[in-house]
Amino acid sequence: MPRFKVKRASTWVDMTAMCDVSFLLLTFFILTAKFRPAEIVQITTPTSRAENAVAEDMVTFSVDKDGKAYMSVGKPERKTQIIDKLAELNQSKFGNIDDNTKKLFTRLELVGVPIQLLPQVVKRSTAELTEMRISGQLAGIPMDSTNNQLGAWVQAVRYVYAETDKLSNPPVAIKGDRESNIKGVKRLIDIFKENDVYKYKLVTSLENKIDK
Repeated sequence: MPRFKVKRASTWVDMTAMCDVSFLLLTFFILTAKFRPAEIVQITTPTSRAENAVAEDMVTFSVDKDGKAYMSVGKPERKTQIIDKLAELNQSKFGNIDDNTKKLFTRLELVGVPIQLLPQVVKRSTAELTEMRISGQLAGIPMDSTNNQLGAWVQAVRYVYAETDKLSNPPVAIKGDRESNIKGVKRLIDIFKENDVYKYKLVTSLENKIDK
């Protein structure tokens, strides 16, 4: 029997619809993506192989390479609770914290000045706070033995989580610059102990794994 040869024809697919969908998806992801905000204080953390992410409700205490201490709180409602408790416990020491300062405090990304300067700092934008850090005006939270304001913040954090979440140890983390003086980090740990905070996480960068 004679063989019949099937005539081969090139296949043409209209990709117009596929391109339209691709561009629509790309536009959607660009518009809805949340970019990481610029850090006011640049801290280069040491590396490790731990892959656990820092929880959103974590309170992070940072120490930069100059040994200055800072505090950041993830959730705005936690900021409200912490500033209220700080004012309650330390009114005689630091004076009255007015309601407007407490309200604006929820927008503050980083605490890095003495408590007495909070009314001026809470009105600043992130860009202005960055300029303050560059010019040396963001002096950090005092933590020496004669003016241990960092201890007052740690105490307020511990009380808030003990009263609202019934946690004996609040979820706190230490973020230290790998080039910082170890005395600053040690002083922070000592302040934790003075306020009965014995558990904390260390914030590090993920180390590159090399398979041999």
